[in-house]
Parts: sequence; structure tokens; C-alpha cells
Amino acid sequence: MRACLSLHTRRLGSRRQQQSTLAHGTSAPKPGRGVFASKEISGCTLGRTATQLSKVPAIGYVNLGAGVGYRAALELQQRVVRARIDDVHGTLADVVFLLQHTPVFTNGRRNRGKTDQAALERLGGAEFVETSRGGEITWHGPGQLVVYPVLNLRSHHLAMRCFVEGLENTVIETCARLSIGAQRMAGFPGVWTSDTHKVAALGTRCQRYVTSHGVALNCAPDLRWFDRIVPCGLHGKAATSLKQILLDRHEDPAAVEQRTSVASVVPVVLDSLATVFGCDVVPLEQLSPGTFAAIQEILAAVDLHTH
Repeated sequence: MRACLSLHTRRLGSRRQQQSTLAHGTSAPKPGRGVFASKEISGCTLGRTATQLSKVPAIGYVNLGAGVGYRAALELQQRVVRARIDDVHGTLADVVFLLQHTPVFTNGRRNRGKTDQAALERLGGAEFVETSRGGEITWHGPGQLVVYPVLNLRSHHLAMRCFVEGLENTVIETCARLSIGAQRMAGFPGVWTSDTHKVAALGTRCQRYVTSHGVALNCAPDLRWFDRIVPCGLHGKAATSLKQILLDRHEDPAAVEQRTSVASVVPVVLDSLATVFGCDVVPLEQLSPGTFAAIQEILAAVDLHTH
């Protein structure tokens, strides 16, 4: 596979012609409410050929809302990942979950088992969970949009490195649409708005080509939560948010509040995801009723609003 290409080019604005048939035997959606059609970005292929890009399937999205417990969301992902791995006939669609967690600090594989009692006591009573994702400690909670894609990378012709770059590019594109400059920094995962300030954290996992975990974009959280930790283990770096960046420009507070609410940012992220990954992003119940029904069964067994 060719090296991944960076997203530092202007959007062309043209829409790819809708495929007559999507993966999993569903009909191509007509552009409309909740449907984010793929668009071309010059030079942004995530390492894929034109032929491969013409065959990538659509992604279904499910917005789980706010107040989602971290352990419950983790169980949901694990069950959906297992279902995708066991789906030898390819009847299930790719899905991306969007949500806001209750306040929680999570620790990744790199730093697992290294948090002492004194550090835990500084967490202000928030939940602490050690996870199987990459990276180190970070915070999730209200005002932060978390995006968990459960994708089969083979269907999208993506290496894991290119998938990670795609998630970062999705955030960069989202920031650009809000008139905020953002970029990747070599050696520092996530998305940065300056050499010292990070607006989105990233940690992923892949099991037999199926992804889990994802990216967390700080829309308008209480940034004081990050003062309790060294975010992602990076000394001398700090977390920022879309809201804080716009307020620092002395933009109208009421307008900033509206523009940077999670509810306002969700459609921007979904449209950016469609643009970067080169596929349509559609409500899951519209794209694949069978997959939606399977996830509803899982949700019936998982109480999302428990820790």
C-alpha cells in the first residue's frame, strides 16, 4: 500500500457520483437529512488507489447522546467488534458511534498499571479506567465529542496507520470548517492547534482488521479537568477546546456557545468523516436495518448510563 497522503489541500467541493449499490445489499441513499455524501479532497487518498476508493462502503452512524458511562460504551464496542469479526458473510455494516461520556479518566496500554494512589486521589472523584487502547492517560466527559468507529479496514482498503491518519484528518477538516487551524505533529498523536495545545486526543485498537476506540474532540468541556493529569503523558503540553480558541479571539460568546456545542459539531464531524474517508456517512437505520437491529439488541443488554 502506498504511503498515506497528508490533508493540507483545499476541498474541491465536487461530490462523487453516488454508487448505485452500497455494501451489504442496501440501496444507495439519496442525499437528504442526516446523509453526508462523500466529496473529493485533492491529494487525500489515505494511501488508496482510485479503484479502491470507488469501492469503499458507506458507514452508518449512531448518536448515543450524553451521559454514557465509559465501561458501558466499552462493552458495547467489544460486542459489536466481536459480531463484526464473526460476520463471515459480510452482512453487517460499518458503524461509528458518537457520544459524550460521564466524567472519566482513562489510561492506555502504554501507561497501564503505573498510576499510583496519590495520582488517583487527584482525579476529583471521577471514574478511572485502564483500557486496551493505545496512548496514556486522558479525560472524557461532558462537552467533549467522542467518536468510536467500528470499521473493517479491509473493506476500506486501509492500513491501520492510514486509518489513524484519517481520524486525525477528520478533526483537522472539522476545525477548518469552524475557521480554526489545526494539524498533526510528528511524534505526538492527536490534533494540535499550536505547538503546545491539543484539541483532540486519539487512541485506537484493531482486532482482526476491525477497529475500536477512536478520537475525542474537545468542543466545549470544562478544561479544568485536564489540570488534574498530564494529558497523554506530554509534559509542557495542554488541552484546549474549540470554544476556548474562539473565545480567545474575542468572538461573541453567545455565538461561540452555539457553534461549539456538541450538538452543533456532530454534523460537521460526520460531513468531514465522509469527505476524508471517501464514503457516504448515513444514519445506520437507513443504511442497514439489519445492523441497526443487531445493535439495538446489544443496547438492550448494556445500560449505557451506568459506569
